[in-house]
Amino acid sequence: MARKLAAAHGLGDDDLVVARAALEELQSRLYCLQAAIQDVERDLEHGHEPDDLREAFDWLLENARPVAELWIEPRTTST
Repeated sequence: MARKLAAAHGLGDDDLVVARAALEELQSRLYCLQAAIQDVERDLEHGHEPDDLREAFDWLLENARPVAELWIEPRTTST
């Protein structure tokens, strides 16, 4: 039944339906990670002291963890 419904809407076996809020949350977290990477790259161009490296690493981890913790499941109901 689900395959017939998916096919009727033009969805293939590799397509998934996810909640918009979940996708927006993922995009938000990825944006923060991208910004942190740019910050760290810029900071590392100017500082090479152990404290500078530790601070950059901590900042990167702080922004990477929310992405790593996010798990998106395909929608299986219409709620």
